Parts: sequence; structure tokens; C-alpha cells
Amino acid sequence: MNETAIFLVLLSAAMHALRNFLTKKALDKQSFIWWYEIFGLIFFTPVFVWVLVSKGTGVLIFSKMIFVSGVPHVLYWVFLAKSLENGDLSLVYPIMRSSPALVLVFSIAVLGEQVSSTGIAGILLVAVGVYTIGMNRLSPAELTRPICAVRSDRATRFALLTLVMVAAYSLADKIAVAEMHPVVFAYLYPWVSMALFSLYLGNTKGAGGAFIREWACNKTGILLCGVLSIFGYFLILAAFTLERMSYIVGLRQLSIVFAVLLGGHFLKEENRLMRVVSSVVIFLGAYLIAIAD
Repeated sequence: MNETAIFLVLLSAAMHALRNFLTKKALDKQSFIWWYEIFGLIFFTPVFVWVLVSKGTGVLIFSKMIFVSGVPHVLYWVFLAKSLENGDLSLVYPIMRSSPALVLVFSIAVLGEQVSSTGIAGILLVAVGVYTIGMNRLSPAELTRPICAVRSDRATRFALLTLVMVAAYSLADKIAVAEMHPVVFAYLYPWVSMALFSLYLGNTKGAGGAFIREWACNKTGILLCGVLSIFGYFLILAAFTLERMSYIVGLRQLSIVFAVLLGGHFLKEENRLMRVVSSVVIFLGAYLIAIAD
């Protein structure tokens, strides 16, 4: 595998994990997400304009998929914030990032795609990793803990809902980029999402005190996350030009391991060894899914 591509993907994965780490530390996580998504779009605007100028305005095709993708992205932000509000980063992040397995299942069910034995093995590994990450240790007494957590633990439930939304918008994005220019799509759908997210937050946060307080306390983190979200995306695009897309997508899931290490070391979250082992299993499963024929 191309060494430069590996470096770019590892850097992007670390950025994604860091963004969620900073979100976990925010006072009001929904307001924090709203701020950095807005700044991410502002940073992305010059690229969007450059594409329109260089490719011609003909690439500006409005598609229903902008709206189809926009809705699950809003729900993703809501569930992401709630999962981080209620649970450890090292627990909820790996669950949320297990989307390759669910995307593959959705692709088989919705798009009629075929799956190889490697893909099946990857799905099973991801399932094992997601299940065991909710355990304190490997023992018969702990086997039912993850099942009970789905019923009793809000963080686990919201992490699973986040996972479903990631799979849903990934499937929508896959269909959308076949219809229109990827950069145009990546710029337009977030505006739909932000409009809906703003309406939701306006109804739940009131007059805006939470937004003002979050900006006053965490403006550096907000701006950093806005840059990370866009810069990390372009690192992946650059890596795509150097190596097979399947390898890039699989290796990108190393962000799971990075997030678990950040949560365990800096946030002093519990069950570090079990979560590191489970996160590695999830990564290996996601990688197998990505490289499966």
C-alpha cells in the first residue's frame, strides 16, 4: 500500500477521533456541533466556488438526494450529541463508527449487491467487537451485559441510533454521487441539514443562550473542529488518488482505535483494555469489509 496514502489516512482518522474528543468535552454538545458545522461550510465555500468556476455551472445539479441525505445527517448530529452526553467516548464512538457492516447489510437489502465470504467475515468481526465493547471483561457473567445495556443505557441506545443514521446517509450519499459532482453534493446537502438542525435547536434550546455560552467557552475548539472536518475530508480525497478506495475506506476506521485511546488516556474512562481490544476487532472487521470483492 502506498506509504503517502497510509500517512494521509492515518492523519485523517486521528482528526476525526480528535473532533469527537473535543465534542465530548463541550458544555452543550449540540450547540458545539452546530457551530463547527457552520464554520466547516464556510471553510468549504472556496472549494465549492472553485469547482463551479473550473467545471462550469453545469455541475450544479439539484437532486432530491440532497434532501434525502440531509435528513439522516440531522438525526445523526442529534443522536451523536446525545450519545456523547450520556456515555464514554471509548464506548459510544466505536459503536457509531461500525457503519461499514450496517452499510453492507443495507446495500445487500436495498441495492441488491452481492457479498463475498471476506465481507461476511468482516460483518461478523464488527458484530463481535460492538458486542464485547460494552463488557467489563471476557467472562460468562458479562455475556448478557450488552443486551441489558440496550434496554437500560441511554448512551448505548443513542450510539446504535447514530450508527443507523450513518448507514442511512452513507447509502444515500452513494446514490447521490452517481447523479452529481461529489464536491457540489458535499457542499449542498449540509445546508439542508443545517436548516433543519437549526429549527430543531431553536425549538429545544430557546433564545440562544446555549449557543452564546458554547462559543464564549469553546471558540478555539469549535474553529479547530471546523477546520478538521474539512481538512480531514480532503486528506481522504487525496489518498483516493494514490491508492484503491477500498483500502482507504478500511484503513480510515482506525479512528475507532484512536478515539478509544483518547477516551481512556485523557478522559480516564473505565475498561480501557477491553475497549481497546474490541475496537481493534471492529477495525479489522471494517477493513475486511472494505477490501472484500
